[in-house]
Amino acid sequence: MIEDNKIPPAGLHPRLVKKLLDNLESNDAFRALFQESPEKALRSIGYKDPWGCMQLKSGKLASPEQIKAQRNKLEDMMVGIQGQICPFDCQEEL
Repeated sequence: MIEDNKIPPAGLHPRLVKKLLDNLESNDAFRALFQESPEKALRSIGYKDPWGCMQLKSGKLASPEQIKAQRNKLEDMMVGIQGQICPFDCQEEL
């Protein structure tokens, strides 16, 4: 939860978002790592700024087909200013 006196983090860089979604769509080892530790997975592709998304809990990951079908929506959400909810918090609903 973001405190009232803190500015929410900016969105992810478009190149990082592309790399993340590419791996979630096609790299089974990355998908397994993301489910085990989203923080480790994000760091493995170059994400170094720990914020709310780094505190994701393991859980059911959307299928590669679901990610591919919702890719534009996911990219828009992840590149934009982040609010109190990380886009991956609702990944089961994709």
